[in-house]
Amino acid sequence: MRVKCSALGLKASDFAPAVWNGGEYQGKRYGIPIDVHNLGLFYNKTVMEKNGLDPNKPPTSKDEYMTAVDTLKSKGVQGSWVSPFQFTGGFQFESLLWQFGGDVFSSDNSSATWNSDAGVQALTWMVDLVKNGYSPKNVGQDADYIALKNGRNVFNWQGIWQVNEVSALKTYEIGTAPLPKIGSTGGVWGNSHQFVLPRKKENDADKTNASRFFINWFTQHAADWAKSAKVPARNDLAQSADFKAIPGLQSFAEDVKFTHFPPSVAGIDDALAELYTGVQSAVLLKQDPAGALTAAANRANKILADNKKKYGA
Repeated sequence: MRVKCSALGLKASDFAPAVWNGGEYQGKRYGIPIDVHNLGLFYNKTVMEKNGLDPNKPPTSKDEYMTAVDTLKSKGVQGSWVSPFQFTGGFQFESLLWQFGGDVFSSDNSSATWNSDAGVQALTWMVDLVKNGYSPKNVGQDADYIALKNGRNVFNWQGIWQVNEVSALKTYEIGTAPLPKIGSTGGVWGNSHQFVLPRKKENDADKTNASRFFINWFTQHAADWAKSAKVPARNDLAQSADFKAIPGLQSFAEDVKFTHFPPSVAGIDDALAELYTGVQSAVLLKQDPAGALTAAANRANKILADNKKKYGA
């Protein structure tokens, strides 16, 4: 069911553009944003300090990042494990793709564009971390994150959803920071939970109005929801004292302005699955980055064409 934002007293300026636009489909609004959950840099402060790095200065650029992992490598620590899986290596690649000036799909979402020069640069950077010994080969699902928690990994490109768990660790102190800019600009993978009112055969006006009231109330109190490790979608709540008092989330809020969402296109996840397969093939050193991305794009383009016939433009 389309949602009339005027009935809820909501407007675009209340939200960051990415999260606001994420609730639209074919120019019409269907979702009301609750939160943003995005990727960030988790880093093991304890291991950094033990190996001569300043635990209060996580890397912010490519040069700083490579200097840090070189220092760690010289001490026998593989400091930047690369995951070959969607969670979170696939999201790391998408973030890097945007940082290098590329995009996942064409502007009309009719073709995959991740095999651009920007995509090859992004994936090559990830693969080189493996080839040059900054990451082990064949990293298992979530092994990069587990290694962060047990002191074997230092820098982990990970989702906001892990903030509460790492804050409870006793053996190691884990910090969070904005993603370092490996490319020339900011770029961060993200997504959002949104409220949607389903279309029903019989419309009860009282229930519909009650639903709208609840949605409006919830969006105004999303700072409480943020304690589950989310950034409130509303700008005023993300800048509120209540939200800023929650440990570990500020760096994710800082990165919302650089965050990109998956496009609102029917069946798009089927095409994205091919991207993650391509990233996995390259990170596992089974294909070179350019070849893996192009093969994945070709498979995705067929899916996109089929989906257009299945779902319409």
